[in-house]
Amino acid sequence: MRASREHMEKVRSHILESSEQGFREEGYSGLGINGLAKRAGMTSGAFYGHFPSKRQAFKEVIESGMKDYIDSIQQFEEKYQEQWPLHFLDFYLSSEHVDDLAHSCVVPALSADVMRSDEEIKATYSTLLEKVVNQLSNGAGEHGKTGALALVSLLAGSVMIARCASTPKQSKEILDAARLLANTIVSD
Repeated sequence: MRASREHMEKVRSHILESSEQGFREEGYSGLGINGLAKRAGMTSGAFYGHFPSKRQAFKEVIESGMKDYIDSIQQFEEKYQEQWPLHFLDFYLSSEHVDDLAHSCVVPALSADVMRSDEEIKATYSTLLEKVVNQLSNGAGEHGKTGALALVSLLAGSVMIARCASTPKQSKEILDAARLLANTIVSD
């Protein structure tokens, strides 16, 4: 008996979600097909039934993560109206966001892996990054796209570096410094 299309989509979605967490926590080179399948609670053969390769799963993780970034910005805009940039910064530069690697933003979590990937994945990332920047430019005031580019870079870099800090105090100092500069972009 064949599984229903709905069931297959649900399983594929579960594999993708497990892969998102795995790649964020361990990086692209930190997990093979066996590790990705194990995280999803299935065999490697079952994984291959949904994704032809680890590379394809990674590409879809990047796509999904970047779309989540765009959706999150839209949700902040809808919920907080004109004050959304400040609330977004509160979230993005929080210790909770920094500490929750498995569910955090794909940009600080996987950009280094994208850098080492093939041109197709880089093109996918770049196209979706442009959409993130366009969405953020709504909150960058007079700085527009230039401010949004700076903001994306500042936020991602700050989260990455805060994750490398050896103490919570140092991590907080990094996030506080980033917030100070980010405020100048969104407040003008």
